[in-house]
Amino acid sequence: MATSSVEEKINRVCYFIEEQPYEDFSLQDLSEVAELSKYHFQRVFKSVVGVTPHRYILLSRLRRASFELLYRRDLKIIDVAISAGFESPEAFTRAFTRVFSQTPKAFRNRPDWSKWAREFDITIPVRDRQYNVNVFDYPSIKCAAITHRGFYLEGLKTYDALFNFIVKNQYLTREQLKATPLLIIPNANPLKIEESEYTCEHCIPFEGEIAPNDEGVSSVMLPGGSFAVLTYVGPREPNGISHAIQYILNEWMPQTEWEWGGRPAAFVYDNSPLLFPDTELITHICLPIEPKTQ
Repeated sequence: MATSSVEEKINRVCYFIEEQPYEDFSLQDLSEVAELSKYHFQRVFKSVVGVTPHRYILLSRLRRASFELLYRRDLKIIDVAISAGFESPEAFTRAFTRVFSQTPKAFRNRPDWSKWAREFDITIPVRDRQYNVNVFDYPSIKCAAITHRGFYLEGLKTYDALFNFIVKNQYLTREQLKATPLLIIPNANPLKIEESEYTCEHCIPFEGEIAPNDEGVSSVMLPGGSFAVLTYVGPREPNGISHAIQYILNEWMPQTEWEWGGRPAAFVYDNSPLLFPDTELITHICLPIEPKTQ
């Protein structure tokens, strides 16, 4: 499952940027991290990732700013601008509007998730790494859930609806939600299925009862059982996650007495991009398993 040396180098640069997204890196700085010539680096970076290094830095800043606009209502727009590394709120507003066709204020009030999601349809190359897989038995868990349908990056719109529903109906507070893991259960790899066929359950652990509503939120009981669990650290994007799942299926599982149980994998988002850089995001990949049949 080796990746090319070029992809390893570009991955190194992506992580370097994500660890300090508010620094003003020059092309020379980044090309040195990649160990490529400045002119060769820019061409290679765009061919692999889909955007220029400068655009990638901008998107990294604006992604974090987007989350703060929506989920940190205590912050003024000027605070978000400064936090995102912009010299002034005017510069932040110009950049945000140019990319998303919405001002920060308009996005905070009514985000256009479709436009937002398309801007982040980029590729972060996978780096080779050593994974640890452990087997755990988990009980069933009761959750408040909502179903996302369509383009996977627009899942944030669905999560936003679930988050706001729970807060509005006082099931949990904003602060409680920030400390509560999110469980994601997709029906397939979003890169290998038509957008119209992709669905994904967004689940937040909640023991109470959800009243009947018109917003698509309901109580569900996620079944327990035995799971192969791999803790993945880094950006939550399909290429890296898929790489980790293939490791469980193709490298770890054949050497064990376990086989895939047939149910979809669950992804437990242990921490929030509001509080941590993408390189420190923790995702527990939980694949249902059962003893191999003879």
